[in-house]
Amino acid sequence: MLDDVPFADEETEAEQELAPSIDIPDESAASTELRRKFWSLVLVFNVALGALSVGAMLVGFEGDWDVGGSLLAAGAVLSIYGFYKYRVYSRKD
Repeated sequence: MLDDVPFADEETEAEQELAPSIDIPDESAASTELRRKFWSLVLVFNVALGALSVGAMLVGFEGDWDVGGSLLAAGAVLSIYGFYKYRVYSRKD
C-alpha cells in the first residue's frame, strides 16, 4: 500500500535529469597545513563565540560583571585574533 507513495527524500526521474552533477572533492585534496589552519581557526572562533555568549548571559541575567565581563573581554580578544589569523592565512595563499 505504501509502495506507491513517493517520499520527500526520493528524487523523481525529472528531478534527477534537471539536477546538476556536483563533484565533491575528497578532503585528502587539501594539504595538511591548510587543514591544520582551518581547524585551528574553527577552534578559536568556537571558543570566542562560547565566551561571548556565556559572558553576555552572565552579565545580562545575573549582573555578574566580574566573570561575565572577563568572558566578554576574552571572547572579543579571541575574535580579533581569529580575524587577524584568517587575514594572515588568506594573504599567504
